[in-house]
Amino acid sequence: MEHLGTKQIVTPRLSLRQFRMEDAPKMYEDWASDEEVTRYLMWAAHRSLEETEGLLKSWVDGYGDKAKYLWCIEWKETEEPIGSIGVTKIIEQAQLVELGYFISRRYWHQGIATEAVQAVMDFFFDQVGVNRVESRHDPRNAYSGKVMEACGMRYEGTRIEADYNNSGICDEALYGLTRKQRRESQAGQEEKGAKASRNVISDETIEYVGILAKLELSPKERERAKRDMGEMLDYIGKLNELDTAGVEPMSHVFPITNVFREDVVEHGGDREDMLKNAPEVKDGCYLVPKTVE
Repeated sequence: MEHLGTKQIVTPRLSLRQFRMEDAPKMYEDWASDEEVTRYLMWAAHRSLEETEGLLKSWVDGYGDKAKYLWCIEWKETEEPIGSIGVTKIIEQAQLVELGYFISRRYWHQGIATEAVQAVMDFFFDQVGVNRVESRHDPRNAYSGKVMEACGMRYEGTRIEADYNNSGICDEALYGLTRKQRRESQAGQEEKGAKASRNVISDETIEYVGILAKLELSPKERERAKRDMGEMLDYIGKLNELDTAGVEPMSHVFPITNVFREDVVEHGGDREDMLKNAPEVKDGCYLVPKTVE
């Protein structure tokens, strides 16, 4: 492993950066003093801003060590600190790191923890060169396990009464992902994607479509639109594979039959008989009243 320290990582919604002392008031107000947020942590909810400042100072002072990793999860739209993610354990010989994370209650159930964890996992695999990333949680905190699963970690078992937190002695559900497992998973996803979509829509194409439709798409919406357009083109391709030899072309999906009789040209009636019904006659024809003077 090549330790790089807490380098900034940017995702679509987040900026993962080093903590700063000026984060203390917002950190205390928003989540460090919230017992719901700290329920499954090993440090209790803070009772004063000074307590938060003390913890934050110890974090900031540790950034000189390249083997210390602790990110502030910043919401890019407001530039507010909304949580933390970092390494709780390193085993150098096994090239292993363990992750821990938490976010403000106001941002729960929006996929933010997943976005942060995935970005940090990619950082450790691709830049630091770890062989394994793992994490653990109290089974009573089921949502934390869902985050790990969403990021590709695999459930490896639960140790009974093997850990503790602010809720007391607890079980420990362990999840992990090795470099080999990650590579195999990525290869499988690429193969599945290649089979699922033969038409790949470029960023330039979707940007041009957006301009024509006068739509401003977010990065997530652009990716969804690219996938949807590719799937539509794939389906059209499947239709073109059908053998339509001997099938009569139709203007509609279902055959349409005229329920009325066909037009039949017949000899008209006697002119004198028809003119008898005319209100006025001139030169052997109907005389139509003027509509415009």
